[in-house]
Amino acid sequence: MGSLGLRVSGTVAVGVGWLVFILLWLAFYAGGFDFWQNLAIFLVSIIIACGLIAVMWIQWALK
Repeated sequence: MGSLGLRVSGTVAVGVGWLVFILLWLAFYAGGFDFWQNLAIFLVSIIIACGLIAVMWIQWALK
């Protein structure tokens, strides 16, 4: 598996990790926060996941 395959696997892993985080957050922690706080956590988690994916792919694209 080459560099491209590792990045695709990493993208899938980040996506699955994000979904697991959101499901665990909603199941166990979201009740203590109001709607806007939960929305902020949701949006920040998307930004972090997209940032991780972008870093992986930008490094590959700049080769």
